[in-house]
Amino acid sequence: MKITRKIFQPGTRGYALLIVLIFVGVALLLLGSVMDWSNSNARQTERNNLFGASEGAAEGATESVIAKMTADFFKNYFVTTPTNFYMTNSLSCIPATNGWPIQFTFSNPLNSSYPTYVSILPINWTTNWSTLFSSNYNGMHAYVVTCTAISTATTVNQPYTVSATVQQTFQLASIPITQNMAFYYINMEVDPGQAMTLGGPVFCNQSIWARGLSTFGSTVQAVGVVSTNSANPWLLTKTDATAPTFSQNPVTNATSLVMPIGTTNDPIAVRALLGLPPAGTSPYSPTGQVYFANQASLIVSNSPSGKISAFIQDSNNVINMTPIPYDVMIVTNLGATKYTNWTYSFATNTTFYDYREGKTVNAVQLNVGALATWITNSSGSTFNTQLVNDTGLPIDSVYVYNNAPSSSSSLPSVRLANGGTLPYDNGRGLTVVTPDPLYVLGNYNANGSSLNNGTNVVNALPAMLIGDSITALSTTWSDTYNSGTALGSRNPGATTINAATMEGIVPTAGANYSGGLENFIRLLENWTGQTLTYNGSVIVMFPSQYATNHWIAPGTYYNAPTRAWAFDVNFLKQSGIPPIAPRLTVLQRSGWSVY
Repeated sequence: MKITRKIFQPGTRGYALLIVLIFVGVALLLLGSVMDWSNSNARQTERNNLFGASEGAAEGATESVIAKMTADFFKNYFVTTPTNFYMTNSLSCIPATNGWPIQFTFSNPLNSSYPTYVSILPINWTTNWSTLFSSNYNGMHAYVVTCTAISTATTVNQPYTVSATVQQTFQLASIPITQNMAFYYINMEVDPGQAMTLGGPVFCNQSIWARGLSTFGSTVQAVGVVSTNSANPWLLTKTDATAPTFSQNPVTNATSLVMPIGTTNDPIAVRALLGLPPAGTSPYSPTGQVYFANQASLIVSNSPSGKISAFIQDSNNVINMTPIPYDVMIVTNLGATKYTNWTYSFATNTTFYDYREGKTVNAVQLNVGALATWITNSSGSTFNTQLVNDTGLPIDSVYVYNNAPSSSSSLPSVRLANGGTLPYDNGRGLTVVTPDPLYVLGNYNANGSSLNNGTNVVNALPAMLIGDSITALSTTWSDTYNSGTALGSRNPGATTINAATMEGIVPTAGANYSGGLENFIRLLENWTGQTLTYNGSVIVMFPSQYATNHWIAPGTYYNAPTRAWAFDVNFLKQSGIPPIAPRLTVLQRSGWSVY
């Protein structure tokens, strides 16, 4: 048998090996490409993650500054110039990154000296704020300021240095209650027997009757009717042949205004805000914060027997209390230690006679000058510093509640004395609130006597007085006056009061006239030939509950002064709003970007 052998050529085997090597090379190339792609993708993912972390850090830096600006704006600490105030403060607003897995440095692209750039456009006093507030407040003005915050965060000690810049724009806005020379929720009457000019806007949510020697230097509006008939529509026996003077035509059937009071504008509801909060109300809840007693930084009260106590109130609880009995003896350590120190005598008891009410007034007297001294001395300064550390605000508001019993001959009240110069702490000023009748003895917020001209308020601090009624006792008033002291013997000295006021009146009813806007500050002296200067904003939203005797024409318990009245133009700037004065505030964000 013949066997045929197949002969393989050497080149054939070499070709097969080459093919194998080529395929192996291609596979390795593909594997390398896949590994390079995977590695590149991992790098990109890590860079993206670092960018996201930087974005969060940069946003945190801007949010910290926005939080400070918002808190300052809501507390009236807002600094509009220079804008680098908040850039400088951004150094202390850098997020605490020590515990973070990634560390950052902070800068901004427009000013390398600070971690966050801040720009603030001038505050606009405007009615064009429909995107910021509810339409319920149409017709009210708002302070609106537009701000920008920009910050860049850059990674540190990471495989890649990645930066992200966040820019935020936002508006801060507030609607203050102190917008008018006079605002009445109830009917308003104006009929001065002597020339009186009302320089600011006048608004009434019901109707206005205007007669007499009154001159209105700004707008006059009423939701009802602005009547200039000679006869009072609510008391037809009250007439005046003299017509008022208007700089602008008064407006009838105006759209009603809702005041930013924190509750409905119903007189009973508003009046309740001056009283003690209902039992069980959380002081720091939104419901509790509408009550002035929960907003004030200092609470002064007494027991029915006359002992007075003062409480410093912070945002968590009442801190330390210093009971102050009427003999100015300070009690500390829950009564274990007692000593007398006149430095603390900013709250005492006093009595005097009210000729309109026909009663002896038993008043808790707040000595404003002594309070200013106490705030700066060793004990008061400690409380004030603790309050600032906790809330960011100094002692700038006082709530006074008089527990003394009322009777047919006795009227529990509150009196402010020695208030010509208010406590000064960063220009905060002072607001005093009481549900009781409020008396002001002598000049108030007048920087001595330099403001007794009715126009100069450059040195006045933001101030507000809130109470059941307000009565001015002149610079020469004497507590020795009694029920037998004749009107002709009660001769006043020129007196200035610079403060917004929210108080009750005794409205016209039956045969009794209210006394008109010109008598919202009640008087008990023979003011003939003397000047009562008032710079402020009059807000009447409820009838008086305690000082309820009706007004009687001059010549009985008082004679009318020369009234030098003006709207305090300080209220037309955000920094001029008094502490805890009712207002609505909002932060509105308008833009956010990252790059």
